[in-house]
Amino acid sequence: MHFCTLNKYAMKITNDILKDYFYDKCSHEEEIEIQKWLTENDNNLMDQSFREIISEIQIEDHELSQKAFQKFQKAIQPKQVRILRPRLQHSIRWMQRVAAVLFIPLLFLAGYLLLDKKANTHWNDITVPHGMHQTLTLSDGTKLHVNSGTRVIYPSDFTEDKREIFVSGELFADVAKDPDKAFIISAGDVHVQVLGTKFNLRAYENIETVEVALVEGSVLFKTPTHPNEILKKGEMIQYNRASQKIVRETFLANLYKCPSKSEGFYFSNLPLSDIVKELEYYFDTRIIILDQKLSDNTYIAYFTNGETLDEILSNLNTDGQMSITRSQEVIMITSATP
Repeated sequence: MHFCTLNKYAMKITNDILKDYFYDKCSHEEEIEIQKWLTENDNNLMDQSFREIISEIQIEDHELSQKAFQKFQKAIQPKQVRILRPRLQHSIRWMQRVAAVLFIPLLFLAGYLLLDKKANTHWNDITVPHGMHQTLTLSDGTKLHVNSGTRVIYPSDFTEDKREIFVSGELFADVAKDPDKAFIISAGDVHVQVLGTKFNLRAYENIETVEVALVEGSVLFKTPTHPNEILKKGEMIQYNRASQKIVRETFLANLYKCPSKSEGFYFSNLPLSDIVKELEYYFDTRIIILDQKLSDNTYIAYFTNGETLDEILSNLNTDGQMSITRSQEVIMITSATP
């Protein structure tokens, strides 16, 4: 196994060193030197080096691709939520030179992950602000009802033998049927694969529980520790990223409601910490839990009548364990005084 060993007196950058950089094998000082090299050399030289590296990549290495995506997603996470409008959609071109040198390896990784060898493929990167929702129609006719605080990266056209998008957040997908092209949603270490179906995916980065609720058809749910979980209509699967445990439940598919379509909330055995994060995104209101014991309490609750945030929190507090107060635009939850 090769590890990055960049001598500060010998600054020649080889393909092996570049690969180490992309695969996180370099020290911080070495990364700075490589980034400096990337900014100082011309596009043709970088393009040639990148393409030689790509030709050596084995696309069957799923673990490597997953790690690459996590680096890509974390590093390009926007500092502020962006309003979703056409002018804010990004076109990501293969080997595109960018002003911020940090993005050069990230563009490489995005292209590698998506197995896109075509230079003119356009990738759209959108984030739906807190308190808002958005409906996207993809090139294959698939409709995505995107919830607040959700980021979606998707191509303008599906040109390969599969249809793959990347998500951090929550959405309801009505996937157009195409028996020749599987539709794959990747959310960090979780992948949902279908041919044509309807389901809700909740996979926010800062919420431990990933949840898929299948309303129609069937899906394949995959994680590193659970690579072959098949769901049928009316089944829900919850995956805890910390413990890597999976819980299966059933529900009435015809009665399922989801916030992505502004229909309501369906909380099934979720901890309060996960619930308030989703409520934060939906109502664009900061909620702070000051007692860890309260954070770990789990709830089964359904809200489908247009309840306000205050009404939802009040219903979750029917046992009186919580003290809920507002200070300006922040809601604080503490344990109730006996």
